[in-house]
Amino acid sequence: MPPDGRREAVCEGCGFVFYLNPKLVAGTLPCRDGRVLLIRRAHAPARGKWTFPGGFVDWGEAVGEAAIRETREEVQLEVRLDRLHGVYSYPGVSVVIVVYLATVIAGEPVCGSEVLEAAFVAPAEIPWEELAFPSTADALRDWVAGQP
Repeated sequence: MPPDGRREAVCEGCGFVFYLNPKLVAGTLPCRDGRVLLIRRAHAPARGKWTFPGGFVDWGEAVGEAAIRETREEVQLEVRLDRLHGVYSYPGVSVVIVVYLATVIAGEPVCGSEVLEAAFVAPAEIPWEELAFPSTADALRDWVAGQP
């Protein structure tokens, strides 16, 4: 048994250890005039619920580049990453979510195939009961807490 006490899938023939590691998701909180862009998901999981633009980081891609790419793919906005907003992970969940605060530098939201609706919302307009994931709520709570 390994020193940390965890059992891993090990090939008895060659000793290869198969580690189940989480997938990395990169997202942005695109901001404009004190509002944040939320999108309504078009696909499962959480179809019809609100979140922020984001998706899986591709092999060999920098996390920040993935956040910018996902924002462009989902709503055709160009953003500048301002700073790391937060990293969110939860027991039993197979993803780690890295979220950046971003400034919209070009474009208006246009919904791609993964998005039913997009809207810039003020802190008081966030649809808390209709959010897609715990990370969505946590990132938005942290964003609201940082507002003047």
